Amino acid sequence: MRSGPTRAHRAAVAALLIACALALPGLADARSAVGARSAVVSSAGASARIAYDPLQISFEDARGRTVLRGLTGRAGASTELPGLPRSQFGAPGPVPPTLYAPLSLLVGSVGIDQFPTFQWNGNLDSVTEAGTEYGAVAVERARVRGPGVRLIVSTSDPSGRSLIVDVMPGPLAGTIAVAARPDDPSGVAAISDSFRSPAGEAFRGFGGRHDSLDQGGSEFYNWTQQENLSAPGLGGPAPPGVDPDTYLFPNGEHAAYYVQSSFVSPGRYGFLLDRDELSHWRLASDRADAWQVQSASRRLEYVVAPGGSRTAIRRLTAISGRHRVPPRWALGPALDRLVEFPSQSAEDYAAAVRDDLRQLRATGTAIDSYRIEGWQFLPRPFLRRVIAELRNRGIRPVVYFRSFVGEDEIGTDDPGAFGEAIDRGFVATDGDGDPYVFDSNFSAPAAQIDFTDPAAVRWWKRRVRDALRLGAEGFMQDFGEQVQVDMHFADGSTGATMHNRLPVLFHRATYEAVRSFERRHPRRHIYWFTRSGYSGTPGSARYEMANFPGDETTDWSRSAGLASLAPDMLNRAIGGAWGFTTDIGGFYDVPYGPTDKELFVRWAEWAALSPFFRIHGSVDAGTHTPWSYDRGTLRIYKRLARLHRRAEPLILRLWRRAHRTGVPVVRPLWLQYPSDPRAAAQEQQWMLGPHLLVAPVVEEGAGSRSVYLPRGCWRAADGRRYRGAATVTVPAPLGRLPWFKRCGTRPLG
Repeated sequence: MRSGPTRAHRAAVAALLIACALALPGLADARSAVGARSAVVSSAGASARIAYDPLQISFEDARGRTVLRGLTGRAGASTELPGLPRSQFGAPGPVPPTLYAPLSLLVGSVGIDQFPTFQWNGNLDSVTEAGTEYGAVAVERARVRGPGVRLIVSTSDPSGRSLIVDVMPGPLAGTIAVAARPDDPSGVAAISDSFRSPAGEAFRGFGGRHDSLDQGGSEFYNWTQQENLSAPGLGGPAPPGVDPDTYLFPNGEHAAYYVQSSFVSPGRYGFLLDRDELSHWRLASDRADAWQVQSASRRLEYVVAPGGSRTAIRRLTAISGRHRVPPRWALGPALDRLVEFPSQSAEDYAAAVRDDLRQLRATGTAIDSYRIEGWQFLPRPFLRRVIAELRNRGIRPVVYFRSFVGEDEIGTDDPGAFGEAIDRGFVATDGDGDPYVFDSNFSAPAAQIDFTDPAAVRWWKRRVRDALRLGAEGFMQDFGEQVQVDMHFADGSTGATMHNRLPVLFHRATYEAVRSFERRHPRRHIYWFTRSGYSGTPGSARYEMANFPGDETTDWSRSAGLASLAPDMLNRAIGGAWGFTTDIGGFYDVPYGPTDKELFVRWAEWAALSPFFRIHGSVDAGTHTPWSYDRGTLRIYKRLARLHRRAEPLILRLWRRAHRTGVPVVRPLWLQYPSDPRAAAQEQQWMLGPHLLVAPVVEEGAGSRSVYLPRGCWRAADGRRYRGAATVTVPAPLGRLPWFKRCGTRPLG
């Protein structure tokens, strides 16, 4: 009688099977193998290796190189969180302790307090993490589940709680997805995962961040937040220990309107957190050799894309979304006639529109689109005449929408929509089912449209179609950051989930309305741009064409003024949101002062070789029209507009390619020159495609510009040749944008 195989023999056979599974190309596309001590999940060259005891999950690229390694489980590991409110408004509070362990869970609570009203409505006021963190220890059971593996993992929680962990091929070939949840969710407030971080690891991305192109060493919460402004203009210093150049008031240097819970570790992997709740990131901050992500939910889900930077960007943006290609006319010079809040009357606004039409003709200023922000102010017969005149002159009329309804009467929305949405139940509610009414940025009662309610979505789409039938060719789609955690929505979710998610649903509803309209009107090509956004599977970038970066301050500051633009644009671009449209001249002028000639011209220079060239205006001074300065300013503006027009064919080609490949239209130098550490340090330069380098002036009073040129031959706009790799100083008088093309190339034709 033969004896059965020993445990050691079974383990050896399992290990051999795993090795074979990885070695055979036919099995490597989407396979899993479970052994006695370890398991492997693979997808088109990417793989996850799971060691059982102690638990450790590592990720490998197609060459078998470990690019991301999780921490290992430890029996008995736990950390007490004291439950002290951590201020996120003004001076930040001390960072709470954390447990660095694989798949740790917080048994306790995560309290979120928000600013309740006006321009900071929805922003974080404080976060309170309380309870005990316990870590995953070892795999107790493992089995193949579909193309992946399901693990039952013990934890250090003395209650005996386990984690159910699914490791599987990700939503795109070449990616790996991980999902973890407790078998008993009672009392669980958050789940984290922690990973090793090699010395010097860069963390690039995270959406519209102003502070840096590398978040290494940083700790922050991901939460869409509005109206964070340059602190110096508000008269207050930055809190102790915070860089005064990048500090934003009130929520600090990491605050952003457009948040992406994704990043690229150059040359190694990309990472996407697939949760909407508040997330907490520690990126080699309180521990130099590790990083951690926490989601304030009872489930943690993420995707890893092993590979080089372009591979990771291509795969993550294919999952989360890429900005759609706009119509050619949308790339051209644009002028916004904004409403001067709170004092402008409907009559004054109509007069300003009429004056713009006269001045455009009288000064010979050519634009491709004109945005009528206060269109709801205007009597319909007058508005139809304005739209008809614009169309007759070859100018596309553009209007305005926002994510909430309100009782304000400033011309940007129909005040009657507030009562209609309330009466028909199209808004978020409180815990008792009553409409959740808050004071908006415009100091009036408002309510958040519920984009989880199919009836509310149909109502919204009708409003969009009505504007397009009126003759509008596009619109700004504003706001989306106002959701409070105690709001309730028709799909059963609360604001804790919906705060970050709402922009995705908001923009999806609009995208569907526009696509439906275009199918019925195939000769109409609609363009619209947004403010808020979030990542996901998919995220809002899947539905958008462009974003404006929020309300910039009318100054030169690194935090929210002119010098904040390039980091914002480049950070969000690698996450698929490369359609960046700044307000030329800035917006927030109270208390920063009006936009003077120098700032207006330098801002126009900055925009000339960016995706869009759009004049907006400021709160107090109104629209920044080039003819309101002097003749010299008007001449410079026209010259810069011509430069932008020269770049439009290039931008459109790059955009079409980007939509296929994920490689952005505008690129940080670290992406174009991955082996050049000096290129990686440049945060105020970018590449427009592979051959055109742009280095705008962002310092007040400067007459020259120090520019880093990567290796090779470069020709400046004035014809001078330069040899890289080198830092050169070039003349940059007011009105001259420093830009360079690779010798032998003609990116602008």
